Amino acid sequence: MTSIEHSWHRQLTHKSDLATTWHEHGRGESSLRVLVLFPLVLLTLFFGGARPWIWQSVSGLFFVCLGAWHFRHGLAALEKAMRCLLAIAFSFLIIPLLQTISLPTALLETLSPVRAQWAVAAYEFGNIAGTTISYDVLATWMHFAWWFFLIVFAALLAQALCSRTTRYPTWFLHFLFLLAGFEAMYGILQTLLPFLGVLWDIDASTGLAYKGYARGTFINRSHYAAFLGLIWPVLLAYLLVLKSPRKMEHVLGKREQAQVLMQKKAFGIFCLALVILGLVFSQSRGGILAALFSFTLLSLYAGLRQRRVAVTLAACWIIVLGYGAIIGFDGIASRFSQIEQGAAGRVELWGDGWSAVLDHPLTGTGLGTYPSVGRAYQNAFAPTHQAKHAHNDYLETIVEMGLPAAGILILGIWGLWCWRAVFLWRKRLTMDPDRLVLAAGSLAALGGYMLHAWVEFNNAIPANQLTAVLMAVFHICISREDLDQTPAGRTIPHSSLPNEGKSSSSE
Repeated sequence: MTSIEHSWHRQLTHKSDLATTWHEHGRGESSLRVLVLFPLVLLTLFFGGARPWIWQSVSGLFFVCLGAWHFRHGLAALEKAMRCLLAIAFSFLIIPLLQTISLPTALLETLSPVRAQWAVAAYEFGNIAGTTISYDVLATWMHFAWWFFLIVFAALLAQALCSRTTRYPTWFLHFLFLLAGFEAMYGILQTLLPFLGVLWDIDASTGLAYKGYARGTFINRSHYAAFLGLIWPVLLAYLLVLKSPRKMEHVLGKREQAQVLMQKKAFGIFCLALVILGLVFSQSRGGILAALFSFTLLSLYAGLRQRRVAVTLAACWIIVLGYGAIIGFDGIASRFSQIEQGAAGRVELWGDGWSAVLDHPLTGTGLGTYPSVGRAYQNAFAPTHQAKHAHNDYLETIVEMGLPAAGILILGIWGLWCWRAVFLWRKRLTMDPDRLVLAAGSLAALGGYMLHAWVEFNNAIPANQLTAVLMAVFHICISREDLDQTPAGRTIPHSSLPNEGKSSSSE
């Protein structure tokens, strides 16, 4: 064999190895995307995961699939900023662990005197021995496992989203369009056909309740509104940055590309209008006000004076108002006219929750225990009606975790959000414009969700909690500073490809 033939053979072998590596790389990416998306799909379709057996089953299935995926592909190293955030999140897992440890009676009396009194009473009257901080150790362990699932999910999602090959993950945004579009269509059908209940649920008090309200596959209309409120700002941001794919440049002329792009935007605007319409006809006052806040914040970053922004918003609102006028806004107006009555009921619930805080200020009652502990403090409703949640996520967190831990967690989350808002504002002139709008959309969605949490218990719904984590990871990945030094459309060099059998994130 001549030297030329040897050279050709080496080149062919090298190309074959590269093709095999890229094939494994693509399979790993695709399977990772399925792995991080299927929990949200299952939770959303089954009542938002409102039943414990649902989110327990989904999280268990996730870890089984994760084990199989990790054995085949492995995990890539995360960026420093993401690793720091995950480390902080893992540190909060210590709190529910401490709440499930049996303490000496003297220490329990010091940390939580009221809990110690209940422990003594339980032993005297029921011969039940227990000196843990948590009133329900099993519930606390289950919620500890859920928190662990959320952190692992965030790490995997970051690997799937933080790609260096494209400026933003279109596969992820298309998924959001499909999921939110389905929920919106089903919710609007529930408004038009009042007899239409929630999928899989024929119970008169849950699945067939709230007749005439849009609630999709969620039992509670406010949780449905919170779910759509987390998604629609990102969908709007995507429509504002939508462009023709590069692969069409060599197939179609500029005029044909513009026509295709116009058709895509028109379809996207119609779908977005349906999502907003579904949120509005949920008649959730908190959800609608939170959406207005998100819209205002996104407008500040996107700029209402830009032609593409004005045209997109005008078309969207024309569709919303047109279809809304056909369905009728009377019910929504009636709901807002009763806002004072609704506020009075919530204030009474908050008073009951605050009584529980005063009895357990340092240690809380245990993660996930509010539904059982709240019964002992309930005065807002008749004994025949039980309020399982405080209708205030922050208050419920304080009740379960105590003032010190909950205060650090709540202030930390809001502080992080404000820091990201300031960061985006300072970078608005230097950051890639498309990524700036997408980052602003996710930040606005999270801001509206956190604002809505003051008057609702959205975090008690696993699908909403998972979507909030999803949006937070997307925001961090899309606003990475290192992408500003990477030209759009840059591909990964062969030298940076993972080893065979390993996977790294990519669009």
